[in-house]
Amino acid sequence: MKRPLLEHRPGTTLVELLIFLAIMAMIVGLTIPMLFTAAENRVLQQTISVVEQNGTQAIQNIGLKVRNAEKILYPAPGQTGRYLVLQTGSGGTNPTIIGSQSGTVVIIQRNVKETISNEQVGIDDFVVRNTSSTTASQSVSISFIVTRTIRLQQPHSYTRSFDVSFSLLPDDAPTGYCNCPSTSCVNGNAIQWYVCDTGVCEEATTGLECS
Repeated sequence: MKRPLLEHRPGTTLVELLIFLAIMAMIVGLTIPMLFTAAENRVLQQTISVVEQNGTQAIQNIGLKVRNAEKILYPAPGQTGRYLVLQTGSGGTNPTIIGSQSGTVVIIQRNVKETISNEQVGIDDFVVRNTSSTTASQSVSISFIVTRTIRLQQPHSYTRSFDVSFSLLPDDAPTGYCNCPSTSCVNGNAIQWYVCDTGVCEEATTGLECS
C-alpha cells in the first residue's frame, strides 16, 4: 500500500518573523504608556478626593465648635493669629483651642486633644482672623492649605486652599470659667492656657503651634 505524499507546506520565513516582532513591539510600545497614564489619572483622582474630603471634614468640625462657642478669646477683633481660642458654655470644653500641629489640624477642649485631619495629607498656613464687628456679633475667618504628594514616575502634589467664615451663636452664659489668665505663646512655639477646676485656674500646655 502506497503512503500518500505529504503536501509541501512552507514554514515561516525570517523576514515574516521580524515583521511580526516589529508589529508586536509597536503595539506594546503604544499600550504601556496608555496603561501608565490611566494608572496615574486614577491615583490623581483618588488624591483629589482625599484632599477634598479632609478639607471639608476639617471645616465641618471647626464650624461645629465655633458655632457652639460663647466668645472668641483669641485673636482680638480685627487681628490675625495662628490659632483660635474659644470660650464655651461648658466647663468640660472650656477653653476650646483650634490650630495646627505637625501638619495636622488639632482641636483641644479643656485638656483633651483631638486630631481631625488624616495623616495622608499635610496642613499648612493655618490662619485665623477675628472678623467680629461688635462683642454681641462675633465671627471668625479660618484659612488653611491641604496638600498630598503622590509617588509616581515623578512626584506630584495636589494642593487645595480652604477659606471659610463662621458666626458664633451664643445661647447661654459661660459656666465654670474663673477669669483665668489669657492664652499665651511660650518660647515662640507652644501654646499655654489655663483650665478652671473647682474655681481654681490650672496651667496646661501643648505642642500646638502658635507661630
